[in-house]
Amino acid sequence: MVRPVGETVWRRLDRAAATVELNEPALRALSPIVVIAPHPDDETLGCGGLLAAASRLGLQPRVIYLTDGGASHVGSKAWPRSRLVEARRAEALAALSHLGVGAAATLFLDWPDANPHPRGSADYLASLERVTAWAGETAPRGLLAPWQAEAHCDHRAASDLADDLAERFGARRLDYLVWGWTLPEVESAHAHDRCWRLPCARDSAARRAALNEHRTQTTDLITDADEAFLIPPDLAALTGRSSELFFERAPNA
Repeated sequence: MVRPVGETVWRRLDRAAATVELNEPALRALSPIVVIAPHPDDETLGCGGLLAAASRLGLQPRVIYLTDGGASHVGSKAWPRSRLVEARRAEALAALSHLGVGAAATLFLDWPDANPHPRGSADYLASLERVTAWAGETAPRGLLAPWQAEAHCDHRAASDLADDLAERFGARRLDYLVWGWTLPEVESAHAHDRCWRLPCARDSAARRAALNEHRTQTTDLITDADEAFLIPPDLAALTGRSSELFFERAPNA
């Protein structure tokens, strides 16, 4: 049996006395929620349980996809970039349907995968204005994005965008982890942040079903790529954890 990445750290934080339960009143206080996902599938791996729980309570969470996901399979003739991008968008919407999020609550920014716009550039600022207008329809009180220390450039860009958006709305800023669970420094890095625990065992089936919709990332659907990315089993196992953990930024962090 493959053990999930970060299992030891997750268990320690999950059981820590300082970890605060993200119960219904706390989740309502954090809502409306906007989740920024670097790529289609990060929403499920990092906070699929939160999306499902918020949707079940009628809190109508919203999701922004930063990139088009078109760099996961390089060199495929059967799946050129345009086809892959179209498929990944459809997969994202199908996955979100399992988590209770509809197309109207979803925004695709279509940045080029693995080539994010530099923070402060004209393209970045144009996206910031676009998401400000879109998110402003519900005046979010909670902005979630990947941990800034995650190595992938798109994950860092998503974190930057969430920071800037949270500042505009005066919203609370929470980190979720995807690749961050593979980093040994994750526990000490968040030592001064509030750790929230969301019990979500009841949503494990929905989370797994959502991840299974990302077929380009979880199966051998594409067979002729020169370079191909598939979600490794230990990362996919995040959807089976009984709780999700989020780190709320300390003031001025």
